[in-house]
Amino acid sequence: MKVGDLVQSNIFLKSGSGPYGLVIGEYPTPGYWNVSWTTTDWDLTHGLAAMYEVHERDLVVVSRA
Repeated sequence: MKVGDLVQSNIFLKSGSGPYGLVIGEYPTPGYWNVSWTTTDWDLTHGLAAMYEVHERDLVVVSRA
């Protein structure tokens, strides 16, 4: 995993589910990444919904940077 990868959470499906996020940087804690999530899948206006620190074991890379 690296900055610029497009990801999805694997909490509900191991192949990825939920909204898309963009890895925007490493978090100071090893294995965690800053991910900006979109609102596309939430029936809201398109754009940034939130940024969270997520462990890489909870993410599936959809497209590599």
